[in-house]
Amino acid sequence: MSSFYIGDDTTRDGVVVLVVGGEIDYEVSPQLRERMFAHIKANRGRLVLDLSWATFIDSTAIGVLTGAATKLHEADGEPLAVVCTHERVLQIFEITGLESMISLYSSCEEALSALAVAG
Repeated sequence: MSSFYIGDDTTRDGVVVLVVGGEIDYEVSPQLRERMFAHIKANRGRLVLDLSWATFIDSTAIGVLTGAATKLHEADGEPLAVVCTHERVLQIFEITGLESMISLYSSCEEALSALAVAG
């Protein structure tokens, strides 16, 4: 069984911040998808996914992030902003090419600043 948590949604300067940590795999990807897509569906086109505490991400989670990035693009929202510092997770983003669909940041403050400038 994997260790996983999803924090309470917070809003900072009109941007939803969702903190997710642990192992993001096929068991928990539906929960992540539900939370992310609920925000996108509610026309909140600015979303920061803070994966600072994520230690692993599998192909189902990559699919969720790809889908969310696509939905944000279709809704004329900002690119999906992802905070990630774990080398293993960053390597998966690079290998899969997901880094070309999302905006990667090393801190939540950096992501929020970028969205504030863009918005």
